[in-house]
Amino acid sequence: MENMAGRPIKPIDIVVLDGKKHLSKAEIEERRALEAKYSPNADNIQCPDWLDEAAKEHWAVLSKDLLDLELLTNIDIGALAICCDAYSKVIKSNQEIEKHGMLVTYTNKGGNKNVVPNPYVAIANKYSDIYKRYCSEFGLTPTARLRLATPKEAPKPQTDFERKFGDV
Repeated sequence: MENMAGRPIKPIDIVVLDGKKHLSKAEIEERRALEAKYSPNADNIQCPDWLDEAAKEHWAVLSKDLLDLELLTNIDIGALAICCDAYSKVIKSNQEIEKHGMLVTYTNKGGNKNVVPNPYVAIANKYSDIYKRYCSEFGLTPTARLRLATPKEAPKPQTDFERKFGDV
């Protein structure tokens, strides 16, 4: 979900760790309750049948790691499948490029032969972009992992005022 400015809404725990003080304790607890209410289950994660073997192998690796990190839920299956399918298509495209080269000879309708870029180069680039986008969504790149990281902050000692009056 995004706000009107187009920036992604941060989970409340990240807002708190960032030191944002604009929310009261009641507002923080309300946000935590809403986030928990809208957290999907992860009890039915299965690899889709329509994926080819390379995509299924990639699924096995990614789904295990994402489940261990609690970043994969039932409603993410489609997105992860697209990610794995794109990975497989990049591999297939690169195999075709290796087999035929970066340039291929094309015979036009007039019978003239022209050297043109191998169409599999464009296909590999297209699926690489798709793969990169989905990897970013799942925190599978170094930059994406940094965005997901929630640094543990040591609790600050309470001041005399806070001990007497709490968080007013």
